[in-house]
Amino acid sequence: MGTNILVPGADFSASAVGFNAAVESGLKGLWFFNRGVRASARNLALGGVDAEVFGTPSNQGAFLRFKGGQSFFQTKIEDTEALTHIVALKSTDTMADQAHSPMFVSNFGSGSKAGYVASSLAGVSIYSNSSPSLATMSGSRYTDGTNTAVTSAGTSIATALTGWSLVASRVRTDRAQRDNLTTATAAAATFAAQARVLAAGDFRIGSSYSLSWQGEADIAAVAMYDRYIDDAEVSTMTTQIRNVLAHLGITV
Repeated sequence: MGTNILVPGADFSASAVGFNAAVESGLKGLWFFNRGVRASARNLALGGVDAEVFGTPSNQGAFLRFKGGQSFFQTKIEDTEALTHIVALKSTDTMADQAHSPMFVSNFGSGSKAGYVASSLAGVSIYSNSSPSLATMSGSRYTDGTNTAVTSAGTSIATALTGWSLVASRVRTDRAQRDNLTTATAAAATFAAQARVLAAGDFRIGSSYSLSWQGEADIAAVAMYDRYIDDAEVSTMTTQIRNVLAHLGITV
């Protein structure tokens, strides 16, 4: 018979080695950034590979502050035809121009993966396109069936980036869905099964590969899937992420 020892007020989250995600199928990366820089790089997804720390992200207690091109997490998660990214984010930067606008999750600027037409537009991003009130989410694809012309396929959705928001970007060959989960609003586009143009670089958190975006990004949580999860799954993960962040004093 064992003995349970309770330590009032104790928090052992920095020692966590995994997390029982409410939606695990296709989950490649899961991070909560309340455990300091090094511990927060640990990928809590089952079987996930830890991120590598570049530069000196700033520990803000319940979240980390990154700066494009200077301080970010480099993941081992590659671009895929279908994917879902869910991010709790905000920014204290001015967002007056690209140099002061954040890339929250991105592989933009790494070029195209082998087998795809070379394009500077390749990749997927969640970022501010020089606006504090819009979150732009892109997922590059060919413009038609000839597989020659490429578009970033970016769509913006109203998001108050100066305060905490939980957003989701879902892309596949025939659809792109962008959700502001905090305000329960969405923007969607459908396509005639146009193939995506995958980027060569693995995803970064808090930066892209381009030095054009060097804004500061405050991030509390990131979930990355290699599939387009459905609405019910998004709702389930939203509830779980909200509950975790609420425990840390962040409302999304």
